[in-house]
Amino acid sequence: MSRYFIEVCYDGADFGGFQIQSNQVTIQGALDQAMTTLYRFPIPLTGASRTDAGVHALQNFFHFDTDVPITQKHIYNLNALLPKSIVVKGIYEVPGEAHCRFDAVKRSYIYKIHSEKNPFLEGRSWYYPFPLDVPALQAAADTLLTHTNFESFSKKNTTVNTFDCIISKAQWLQEGHNLSFNIDSNRFLRGMIRGLVGTMLQVGRGQLDLARFEDIIRLKNEQNVDFSTPAHGLYLSSIQYPAYFQKIV
Repeated sequence: MSRYFIEVCYDGADFGGFQIQSNQVTIQGALDQAMTTLYRFPIPLTGASRTDAGVHALQNFFHFDTDVPITQKHIYNLNALLPKSIVVKGIYEVPGEAHCRFDAVKRSYIYKIHSEKNPFLEGRSWYYPFPLDVPALQAAADTLLTHTNFESFSKKNTTVNTFDCIISKAQWLQEGHNLSFNIDSNRFLRGMIRGLVGTMLQVGRGQLDLARFEDIIRLKNEQNVDFSTPAHGLYLSSIQYPAYFQKIV
């Protein structure tokens, strides 16, 4: 039996999340249905990163095991069966012990904001028509690189063994009326990025100073964090794996 990684991208607007849930249309559920239709029997899928309802992905992965010979044509077949908002970008043969979730060495996210009303960004970026001090935003982002415990930015209805995350990049980029927050880490906590963005925006608007922002990180109390940032501005942009991940079917 061989193991494969399957790479997908999707618009999360029409889905109740990533992982299969009862009474919800999900990314995993749609792919599971397409694969069952194509191969005529169910093939269990394991997901790499669970994005919340409404969150988009430029790249995400599942892995599965099968004895069925996988060919390039199967990518076309699956895309024909999937809704237009989900695309299979590739299928990769990997070692039998490879795991799409636990073997990931880096995950990258982007949060998109626009300050001028734009119908073409609706549902793809957060319309936030308030003046922002971008250097202050970046100063807040820079402090994230000096911390590892982000318990304050984890929603409490989750089960994890550690709140430690090693953030290797935290950068705000501005282009005209568009602003994006780009962050890389070995792992993320549930709600973490939306909480970081919402709270940093308070720094950018002068509602919090930098010292208070660092206090919020140290206090390990989610009640100090603004989690109200909408899902539709958030994108899982990439997942990085070790060198074994290279053979494309």
